[in-house]
Amino acid sequence: MSLTGVAALVAALSFAVLAAAGVYLAVRFTRVLGDAATLVRETRADQQALFARANAAVARADAQLDRTEAATAAVADLGDSMTELAGQASALAGIGRTVAGAVVGGPLGRAAAVAYGVRHAVGLRRGSVPRAGALPARS
Repeated sequence: MSLTGVAALVAALSFAVLAAAGVYLAVRFTRVLGDAATLVRETRADQQALFARANAAVARADAQLDRTEAATAAVADLGDSMTELAGQASALAGIGRTVAGAVVGGPLGRAAAVAYGVRHAVGLRRGSVPRAGALPARS
């Protein structure tokens, strides 16, 4: 075997080793790509489930906001009703003060005060009404 034959044999063996390594790497790379594709499919399925749950949560929050708006509107109406009621009560209080002032300050009020005074004085004389500032009797 000549030097040229040995060089050709070494080149052929090197080429065969490189070709075998290339085939091995191609098979491994195909497996890695298959695993990556499987991972992407599973991730996509998980994302869809996650998006479905997120959409359901948003729908629940929207429904709760609608109920909150209804409750806020009801409270606003209640506030308006309370303001109106307060105005009516204020008007009635003014009328009540006027009527009470007319009754108490008028002749009927004076007659009632005199009748109470006379009844109280008679009770003091008889001893059935305790004097003001007197301590109650101990038993």
